[in-house]
Amino acid sequence: MLARAASRAAMRPMASGLARWSPVLASQHRAMALGPAASATKISDELLDKLGTLSTQSLIDGLWVMGWPTSFIEGARGLEKGQKCCGRAVTLRFVPQRPDIAADKPAGESSPEYEAFEKCGPKSVLVMSSIGPWESVGGDIKFLRLKQLGLGGLVTDGSVRDTDEILSYGFPCFSYSTTPKQGPAAMQPWECDGVIECGKVVVRPGDAIIGDQDGVVCVPASHAQQVYDIAHGREVVEGVIKEELVKNPGPPGRYYPFKPPIKPESPLGQLLTSKGIKFYSTRAGSGRGPFASRTGAARRMSSTPATMKAVVIRENGPAENLKYETDFPTPSVADGQVLVKNEYTGINFIDTYFRKGGPAYTQALPFVSGQEGGGVIVEVTPKAAEAGLAVGQRVAYSVLGTYCEYTAVPAAKIVNVPDGVGLDTATACMTQGLTAHYLTNHAHAGLVKPGEWMLIHGVGGGTCQWAAQMAKLKGYKVIGTCPKGKEDVGLATGVDELIVTDVIPGTPYEDYDSVPIVEKVKEITGGDGVKCVIDGIGKSTVDISIECLSRRGIFVTFGNASGAVPAFPPIRLIKKSAFLTRPKLLDYVSTREELMMRADEIFGWLQSGDLKVGIDKTFSLKDAASGHEYLEAGKSKGKVLYKVE
Repeated sequence: MLARAASRAAMRPMASGLARWSPVLASQHRAMALGPAASATKISDELLDKLGTLSTQSLIDGLWVMGWPTSFIEGARGLEKGQKCCGRAVTLRFVPQRPDIAADKPAGESSPEYEAFEKCGPKSVLVMSSIGPWESVGGDIKFLRLKQLGLGGLVTDGSVRDTDEILSYGFPCFSYSTTPKQGPAAMQPWECDGVIECGKVVVRPGDAIIGDQDGVVCVPASHAQQVYDIAHGREVVEGVIKEELVKNPGPPGRYYPFKPPIKPESPLGQLLTSKGIKFYSTRAGSGRGPFASRTGAARRMSSTPATMKAVVIRENGPAENLKYETDFPTPSVADGQVLVKNEYTGINFIDTYFRKGGPAYTQALPFVSGQEGGGVIVEVTPKAAEAGLAVGQRVAYSVLGTYCEYTAVPAAKIVNVPDGVGLDTATACMTQGLTAHYLTNHAHAGLVKPGEWMLIHGVGGGTCQWAAQMAKLKGYKVIGTCPKGKEDVGLATGVDELIVTDVIPGTPYEDYDSVPIVEKVKEITGGDGVKCVIDGIGKSTVDISIECLSRRGIFVTFGNASGAVPAFPPIRLIKKSAFLTRPKLLDYVSTREELMMRADEIFGWLQSGDLKVGIDKTFSLKDAASGHEYLEAGKSKGKVLYKVE
C-alpha cells in the first residue's frame, strides 16, 4: 500500500514541475498527470445521515434541478428486498485480465482490493467497477473481511457470487446480478480510491452513495448540501401533493409533475400556500456552474415553512425566560439578503445581558435571542446573488436573532466557510473569534509591540482562549490568568506565563483576590508591568488591570462577566500616563473589507492548524435555558453552542 501511494505521489511533481519539463519527459509522463481523486469537500456524518433519509428518487430530482449529469448507477440492484445503504464512496477499479498486468499487480495484502477493504467502515460504501455485468467482483471469503469491518454497503455494476453467504454477512449489497464465475479469470483489481466509472456514472472517493429499492445514486461530495436542500424541499412538496390526493381523490396532473418555478396562482401554488409552505425557485444568479440556466438565472427549488423553531424572550429576566417555540414566523428576506438555515448558533455572555435587559442592552420585546450563527443558504435575492452568494453555500454570520431555524442575513454580513472548517467552528468564530482578533490586533492602537508583554484575563474560557493564541501568533509575550480546574486549557493556548487563581463557586470568573496578581506580573516583567491588559471580567479586575500596566500602557476592557466596570475619574490614569478603551465588535467590522480581513486570517490559522478552537459543549436549542445557566455558572472551558435541529 505504501509503495503504491508513494508512486502516485511521485507522479505529480513530474507532471507539474515546469522547470524540469522536456519533450522527452512530456511524452513519457503525459498519462501520469493526475487531478485530485476526491473532492476537497468532505461530507460530514450529520449531512450523510440526512441524505440517507431521502429516497433515491428525490435525490435524482434534486440533481436534475441543479442540471447535474445523470447519477443513477445503472444495473446496481439490491440482492434482497428492502436493502438500503448510505455512505461515503471507497472506490475500486477492475481492468481486463492480461498476463503482464496480473504479474505487476501487488500481491497478497498489498493488492488494491484489500487496500480498498481496509479503508471501509460503517460510514463507507465500497463501489467496485467491473469490466462486465456478469463478471464476479468477489465472494464469501474476500467479503468476510467487509463483514468484520462493519461495511455500510457494497455497490457494483458487476456480479457477486456465494450469494447466500453474502446475504448472511448483513451489509447491503447492490449488484447487476449473481454469478458462479470466478473474477480473476476475466479481470484484475487495479486501483484503489481513484475516480471510476460504475454503471455509466462517474464516482469520486468520498461521494455519497445512497441505495434503496429503486436503485443506487451517487451524490457529488462537492455539492451534497445543495442536493440535500433541493431534494428535501421537493419531498416536502410531494408529501403535500400526496396527502391532498388521498384526501381528495382526482387526477395527479392537477399538481404533478412540477418543475421550477411554481407559480403562486397555479393549483399547486395555491395548495402549498394554503398549507403554509413557503416556496421559491428561479432567482437571479451568477450564471456560473452546472446549476445555471441558459438565461443566466440559477435553477433551484426548495421549500421553507411559514413558521419555525425559535427561542424567544417575551419578558426580560432569568434563564427560564428563554422560551422554545415551534411556531414563530419564519423571516422574509429583503433584496440584498439571504435566508440561512441554521445548523449552529453560538451562546455568548452578551446574550445573557440582553436576556436580563438594562440601559445598554435593550431589545424590543418579544425578540429572538443570539447574535451569531452558521448554516446553509436556502434562499438568495437578486442583489445577494450579484455579490456571489448562492443556495447551498456553507456560511457563518453575526446579526441579532440567531436562536432559531432560519435567519435573514444581509449579504455584507455573510462569511463563506472554507473547506476543512466545520460549521460549529465557523459559528464560534463570528463573535468570540472576531472579538479576539480585533482585541489583539487593533483595540490596543499599537501601544504594545511584538516582543512586549500583554496580560489576558480568563484564558481558560471562551474569547480569551482565542485571544491568547492570537497574541502569540502576532509575536507578543503573554501572561494569562485562569481558575483552578482550567489549567490544561490555559496552558494549551501557549501563554508564556499562567497565573492560576482559586474559583468562586457558581460564578464565571476567578477569585482574583486569592493570588497577588499584580506582584506576580511585576515579577515576571522585571518590575515594568505589561503594555496591554485585555480584560473581559470587568468589576472584579479593574483595579488589578490598571495596576499591572507599565508606563503608557493601555487597559482594554471589553466585557462584564463579574459586573460592569464602575465609573472612575480619569486622573486615576495619570500615575503611568495610561490609556483606556472600551471597544465593541461592531466598530471593528464596520465595513465588508474589515470583516473579511479578520475572517480570512482566522480561517487561515484554523486551516493551517495554528489556531485551535475548543468547542466545550453543545446544547439542543430545545434546552436553551440550560445553555445560559451553564455559561453563567462558569463551567465552560471553550465555546458553547446550540445545535439547531
